[in-house]
Amino acid sequence: MNRTIAVISGSLVAAASLVATTAHANPSATHKVAAVTPGPDPEHARLVALCGTWDVEMTFIEERIEGTLNGTPFTTLAWTGFNTGTQLYEATRIASTNTARIAETGAWDEQARRFELKATYPLAGEMWTQRTIIQPTSTDTMVATSYLSFGAVPEWKAVEIKYARRSK
Repeated sequence: MNRTIAVISGSLVAAASLVATTAHANPSATHKVAAVTPGPDPEHARLVALCGTWDVEMTFIEERIEGTLNGTPFTTLAWTGFNTGTQLYEATRIASTNTARIAETGAWDEQARRFELKATYPLAGEMWTQRTIIQPTSTDTMVATSYLSFGAVPEWKAVEIKYARRSK
């Protein structure tokens, strides 16, 4: 089990504001851009609730955020946002541990109170499927669990990440 730090930033909300400003600043553009209104809508509020500095406890099962694994540094970068056009959450993940970019799409399950995102991508000559569950367990804790499968291999729990928000 490795301990590391994850910082989740509010830059996506700021970027959405910039898109809205740009769309309104150029009304003579030949294409129409849907105005993005950042603010108190529930989709963006759920993302804002994830912002902060967290202590992370990771349990690696099969697949190897910024840290060290067996003395070798690794970095995973992820960006998550809400697409107002499709009404879905989207996440893009890249890691120094492999060459695949993982683009997940999914929804908030109101009844289960969690995000569920899915992706399919080529890796090592196979098509892989990834299903990620992000479960806020309180205002200061959450658990992200990714499940993988490829070919005829049944889905397995690949990684579980436990987050605890750092106090300021």
